[in-house]
Amino acid sequence: MTLAARVAIFDADAPPGLAFVRSLGRAGAAIRVYSHRRWPVSRYSLWCEEFARCPDPARGEEFVPWLRDEVRSGRVDLVAPTSDLIAYHVATLPDVFALELRTRFEPAEGVLASLFKDRFDAACRRLGFATPWAAFPRSVEEARDLAEAFRYPAILKPKSHVGVGIARGEVVRDADEMRAGYREYPLPPAESARHPELALPMVQEYVPGALDNLFSVSGVLGAGGEVVAAMASRKIAQWPPTLGIGIEFHALDDPALVSRGAALASAILGRGIFEVEFIRDPRDGGWVAIDLNPRAHGFIRLDIERGADLPLLWYRIATGAAIPPAEAPRHDLVWKHGVPHAVQRMVRRMRGGAPVAIPSAEAVDVIHDRRDPLPTLPFVATMLRHPGGLIRPFLQSPAPRADRPSTPAAQDGLAVE
Repeated sequence: MTLAARVAIFDADAPPGLAFVRSLGRAGAAIRVYSHRRWPVSRYSLWCEEFARCPDPARGEEFVPWLRDEVRSGRVDLVAPTSDLIAYHVATLPDVFALELRTRFEPAEGVLASLFKDRFDAACRRLGFATPWAAFPRSVEEARDLAEAFRYPAILKPKSHVGVGIARGEVVRDADEMRAGYREYPLPPAESARHPELALPMVQEYVPGALDNLFSVSGVLGAGGEVVAAMASRKIAQWPPTLGIGIEFHALDDPALVSRGAALASAILGRGIFEVEFIRDPRDGGWVAIDLNPRAHGFIRLDIERGADLPLLWYRIATGAAIPPAEAPRHDLVWKHGVPHAVQRMVRRMRGGAPVAIPSAEAVDVIHDRRDPLPTLPFVATMLRHPGGLIRPFLQSPAPRADRPSTPAAQDGLAVE
């Protein structure tokens, strides 16, 4: 490497954190794994040679000063972008990192424009990328007063997962359900003081047929915004089924979609690891962008096995090391989140429905890697601690259909399209 740098890796219980541990550890990069828990999943990895405790990143008032001290002390030089919250915390502390490093990883303004959905929506419209109809009420009262003007079915969801946590939102079918469901999210003190607007949900159109038309473009951008690696995939299943995390992705060969997603990420984020989520709107065949994640995504192992080691590429870019020529990605792989994927199959059999088709392509698991098997056990054990939470979402009714015309709103001061 041109510039040696020690990388702090947080989110040690999550797949993105473990992916960074494995990729950078195998490459011989200096890493330090942190967690507020004593034995997180990543600590079981063969490549976790240094571990330390840290404050809970969800408690920003404690974590941010601590992280500032860790960087200034020289114990770490870089922070791996493993979650929205970590990316946000790093964006609030850009000046503590060495200048030769911070000019190459994700820029603060691009991270915030990606994490805050009102900013993302505005940036997409300014740049000519379509997004679903959305509104961003300025108060609970305003949202309820304008409920009749919104498009239904709609999703009430956080403007950002920063401070809100893992809440995915809920689907409302009409104005009465919207009024009943629209309420503020509780925020930690630090985020409440800095960004109080995040407590208010956004209202977004539930695009008809969205669950059958979800796609992603993921990759990494170089220091100048150039595409170092990018590839497309299609989300096949998620948990919970209506609004949830992906549990099955298929590799996709679609150069036009890759070009579209990389262009959006370059224009808004600027550089670093990214994942852009799209819906192909069945009403007109157009692409609508719904999210830009400025960090490693949950199915990052799929990209790594396809030939793009995103954590290592990110490290090389951040340290100014040479970037090897990109290889053509594999398109014969599927990725699965093993435990909920198996539960989905079981529930379908119990209910007498058609079984989930098992693709013939080679499968990549969210965690399990035969070269580093130990993290699989604590990860699966953690998921199985609450079996009801695994099974219940698959027993719920299917996603709603858009069975009546939409009614667009046009109100002064309300961000709608």
